[in-house]
Amino acid sequence: MDTTVIIGNGVAGTNAAATLRKNGYEGAIKLIGEEVALPYQRPPLSKAWLRGSDRPQPTPIRPLSFFQDNNIELMRARKIVKIDRTKRRIRFSDGKTTKFDTLILATGATPRRLDVQGADLKGIHYLRHLGDSAGLRQALAGADCNDVVIIGAGVIGLEVASAAVDLGKTVTVIESAARAMARVASPATTNFVTQSLADAGVKFLFNKKIEGFGAAGQRICAVNLGDGTEVKADLVLAGIGATPNVALAEAAGLECDNGICVDLDMRTSDPKIFAIGDCARGDNIYAPGKLRIETVHNAISQAQIAAAAICNKERPAPVPPRFWSDLKGMKVQALGIAAGYDLVRSDATQDPSALEVHLKCGDRLVATETVNLPNRQSTLAKAISPAALIGV
Repeated sequence: MDTTVIIGNGVAGTNAAATLRKNGYEGAIKLIGEEVALPYQRPPLSKAWLRGSDRPQPTPIRPLSFFQDNNIELMRARKIVKIDRTKRRIRFSDGKTTKFDTLILATGATPRRLDVQGADLKGIHYLRHLGDSAGLRQALAGADCNDVVIIGAGVIGLEVASAAVDLGKTVTVIESAARAMARVASPATTNFVTQSLADAGVKFLFNKKIEGFGAAGQRICAVNLGDGTEVKADLVLAGIGATPNVALAEAAGLECDNGICVDLDMRTSDPKIFAIGDCARGDNIYAPGKLRIETVHNAISQAQIAAAAICNKERPAPVPPRFWSDLKGMKVQALGIAAGYDLVRSDATQDPSALEVHLKCGDRLVATETVNLPNRQSTLAKAISPAALIGV
């Protein structure tokens, strides 16, 4: 009997296991993760998890009964240290091994670390896992936590800023670029979001370089900027991007370049090994060039594509990439990829708290962005054309 091993039990890995069974795969499935917890949803970690007085519980991706009912071997708290492609085996940190016929790498990504003076001080946080969120939540609840500084105005940083403002903190967001969410959204949308957060009490400092951190004993007390500005800080959340977890793949000789390189079926340079989710980088028919997309939607889509290939089924119909975020009363949603556009059209709405933005390249709709218009997503998704299918 064939065995498919999945390394990584986040949303990508768990959905790959589920879709294999849905597609009729009859072989053994082993789903391996390093955390003790049942596979859980990560989006709440930077939102609802940080608010409220009650101790939150993780939201399972699937209940434990699902894995049992579908004969999926869930291996938790297990770290893999080597992939042996010749013998088709993986080795765990305790020296034990297990075989595979097909391997799926869903190893995710790791937050980039600050590399400035004082970066090892207490009070500096990163956010990726359940433990990170629990530690950040506890710190935000502390009586001595008043001034919160967010380094990086990406989606995660703005979500934590929104939660901190809700908790009554003084919040400053420091960003090296000229605007927020510069990698994922157009200026029309990011300016709207920034103004709304500023109206709610978030202070923004753009085009700023972090020089280092001031200390009071072993704890952070200030963020020092390159222009000499000192920003008071009782707590810092660094959200400066993520690095794909490719060490296992590289050591196994798989092709990697800012991610594990994959084709449109999510196959790596080894045809029996697939990569999906935050760690995978490859072509996307909605934009030119190789892309690595860090969203829940992308992880699910790529899991379905890999499972279809393994089961010799037709590749799922393409759907535009998408992301969403909840920011201080705003539901921000985007479809497509905000790159390669030459025209931006903003549609005024009757509601001043809502926004709809269309990004176009010639006559082709490249991407759309909305704020507080969730019912528009289905219609807008149908209007976005794949670039690769029209020769772009």
